[in-house]
Amino acid sequence: MKQIKTTIILGFVLTGLVSCSDFLDKELQGSPNPDNYYRTTYQLQEALNAVYDILQSNNYTNCEWIFGEACGDDVTGNDESTVNQISQLVNFDFNTSNNWIRDRYSINYQGINRANQVIANAYKVRLASEDINGYVTVREILAQAKFLRAMFYFNLVKTYGDVPIRPEVEDINDLAVPRSSKEEVYACIEKDLREAAIMLRSKFTDKNVGKAGCGAVVALLIKVLAYQAVPGENSDKWEEMAGLGEYFIEGKTLTYGEILHFEKYEESWDELRSRLWFKPKEKLASTDPYETPDTPLPQLANEYSLEAKNSYDGALLHYRELYYQRGEFCSRSVFEIVFKESANGMSDDLNEGTGIFQDLFVSRMHASASFLNEINNDPRKDDVVKANNTVAFDGERLAFDNLKTGCMKWYTPKVERPTDENDNGKNRRVIIYSEVVLWYAEALNETGNRVKCLEQLNNVKRVANKINNTSALYKGGTYLEMREQIWKERRIELCHLWDRFFDIVRQGRAASVLHAFATETIHNRGSHFVEGINEIFPIPQNEVDITNGVVTQNPGY
Repeated sequence: MKQIKTTIILGFVLTGLVSCSDFLDKELQGSPNPDNYYRTTYQLQEALNAVYDILQSNNYTNCEWIFGEACGDDVTGNDESTVNQISQLVNFDFNTSNNWIRDRYSINYQGINRANQVIANAYKVRLASEDINGYVTVREILAQAKFLRAMFYFNLVKTYGDVPIRPEVEDINDLAVPRSSKEEVYACIEKDLREAAIMLRSKFTDKNVGKAGCGAVVALLIKVLAYQAVPGENSDKWEEMAGLGEYFIEGKTLTYGEILHFEKYEESWDELRSRLWFKPKEKLASTDPYETPDTPLPQLANEYSLEAKNSYDGALLHYRELYYQRGEFCSRSVFEIVFKESANGMSDDLNEGTGIFQDLFVSRMHASASFLNEINNDPRKDDVVKANNTVAFDGERLAFDNLKTGCMKWYTPKVERPTDENDNGKNRRVIIYSEVVLWYAEALNETGNRVKCLEQLNNVKRVANKINNTSALYKGGTYLEMREQIWKERRIELCHLWDRFFDIVRQGRAASVLHAFATETIHNRGSHFVEGINEIFPIPQNEVDITNGVVTQNPGY
């Protein structure tokens, strides 16, 4: 995946799907075109590469850290006092025409559009033989497109609430699609992930490393369920999270029918198999498998670990190395976005590498006082944050403006730095295994199993303790006491992975956290956050305008 460059532009397709003028791709001149392109598995794979390419774009990456990290309380920014659109956004003092609000909306719909093309056109593939490997190849491409589409919709629904669900085949004469409720959007996300889970191997390795396997799909499904559940309220979402955690972490068998909730399907099993590119029953050779609702999902429990092991030789890595090149695709990494240094210094989106991480580390954002207080006595502190004029693990003396503290997950070691500062092959970790374990612990607490919850919570802490051979662990307690400890561990273990703002929103405490945060910042960042409104952002004004109000605005904006 590191060596893939997207070379195709699919003709006459929407990139943003929010405007029939600004966001239309140009029509491709000549051949191929969408009618004759998707005939081989190679061509379908090229179309899937174009979906992954969205994740590698600077626009997507910038929107991820701006909304998920800069709007939260773990960092302070160097430009939050200036008059620019990032500053307005993180201060919750923006208008509906803010460019970043538009860009996040647009880039995720571009990803959905590209995924839709793969899903809608997979049926055009013509296999050279009845060999089952051809069906497996198409099925896994289709499943990855479903996973990526689910991720793009998840980004949208947690950012904007109700959003349009775009048809897989667009009608150029009917582009204005009204918003669907967030419950409907989540239902679509879940369906994509449940189906993708039964279509994939546990994880991809070797030359296919970087592709999303069943582990990435189930991990995202667990997270999607958590965002629909309400802490402190009984929900079947919590119950299913606990069951999925038992499968993912402890190795309990989970069948195709169980993860699909197949009893709710209107399709027959063979109709579903056909749609998802399992080889039709009538074409099966005597040696081919016939999957049924009772077929178990691939085992994940032995694929990942809380201690990071190198993907190449299985060597144990230091805790911090997960976030550097030695930790790419290691046993603690469930899904990461792949970047490749281009070696030519290019800094635009034609380049698969990005200098954004080093920019964030050096001058863009630094650890907040409240976060430093949270992590102060934790063994991970020196691997997670470094103060001005201290020495990094590779011997470099660090210098930050105004005596600030750097976030080391964004640091690029000297030996990994490219010739050009705008060009960097540092992968972004999107889902790590400890997050899955912490979701499991939270679900166990919410469903009343606090003994096992404490066990899972301390499994994460024990690995951190090995950094300096400490022994402090979390203590058993009431539901609220356990929840407080889980959320504390989430803040420390998952810090600076560009998800903090959305995490405090789904916990139902964004207003209280950000108002308290405002008291520690020079510019009172967070004080403008309005509870009941700012948990989601406005629909971009140009989307409301160009659809003549078919797409409505969020309340309060």
